[in-house]
Amino acid sequence: MGRGNVCVTGQYEGLFYIDNDDINVYRRDAPDGDGPEHRLLRDLDYSELTGGGWCFDEHESRYEEEDILECFMDSFGRMFPSFSRVQGDVWIRTGAYGDYDRRVIMENSLFYIAVQDNQWSVAVELIQKEGPYDNRLSGLQARHYQRYLEGMKKCLLERLPSIGTYGGAWTSGCIKREELAG
Repeated sequence: MGRGNVCVTGQYEGLFYIDNDDINVYRRDAPDGDGPEHRLLRDLDYSELTGGGWCFDEHESRYEEEDILECFMDSFGRMFPSFSRVQGDVWIRTGAYGDYDRRVIMENSLFYIAVQDNQWSVAVELIQKEGPYDNRLSGLQARHYQRYLEGMKKCLLERLPSIGTYGGAWTSGCIKREELAG
């Protein structure tokens, strides 16, 4: 599980995980020279991974992650126009004294949407903005955060077959696209 679960700590926060099986792309050169074949990790079985024919493709994996996040931001921005994309690299701390390891991709006046590497997944997080001296935003955050989390789930599942959920220390769950439809 790598360095453990990435989690959120604010009262009106939440997250979903995009498993590396849905991000990591592997490549195999075609025997007839037609160009490489690409597959996601989730589409390879153990014997294919250990057989030596497939190798990790860093470039295509980065493109896959960018595409997933791009689709998410497009869909979420249409669903919630108050959110806008963040220009440039904006990083926020994990906790009051933590590292700057959350990359902000969208924000509105109440929340950030950030992504964070979790070794085995990428966490997509809804993070509360805080007033510098008080919690004046908490009433509005309480009113909206559940809707935003539902929207995040729906937008991620438009592009992915499943997403992970945080269940507590060292526990998680999974939501499949067909469960959302049903």
